[in-house]
Amino acid sequence: MFVAVAQIVSALAVTLTLIAVIVSLRQNTRSQKALAVESLAAAITAINVPAIQSPALGAALAKVSADWNSASREERIIAHFFLFSFFKLLENAWYQQKAGILDDAQWIGWETILRKYYHAEGVQRAWWPGRKNSYSPEFQKFLSETKPPEELSTLKELFG
Repeated sequence: MFVAVAQIVSALAVTLTLIAVIVSLRQNTRSQKALAVESLAAAITAINVPAIQSPALGAALAKVSADWNSASREERIIAHFFLFSFFKLLENAWYQQKAGILDDAQWIGWETILRKYYHAEGVQRAWWPGRKNSYSPEFQKFLSETKPPEELSTLKELFG
């Protein structure tokens, strides 16, 4: 009888330990997801800080998005570094979304703006063909299967 009680107590201890581990894993997963979202927000802020300090980046992006050749050499250089960083950041976000770290609700906004830049005439005709191999084949394939979003205006329309 004493052995039976000890086995029941042992089984309860194992069950409670497993429950504690499950709860801990769920909390850790939520924390990791929050950290990923926070990291993406910090990264896009770091990319956009130069645009806040100088409107040259916005003007350059508006021009190259519409027509790469309409921009000056300096504007193309500025836009290139933004686009390279932006697409690398969104490639990272895409992998996080595929891994289930970034929720679909959070991904939709990132994906919409990504498609807007990707399908921009200047990006498609001039920038992307010369830079696409800087990104993973899987990400390239994903982008090639997307359509431009209709719900976002162009930068030229936005900036006036």
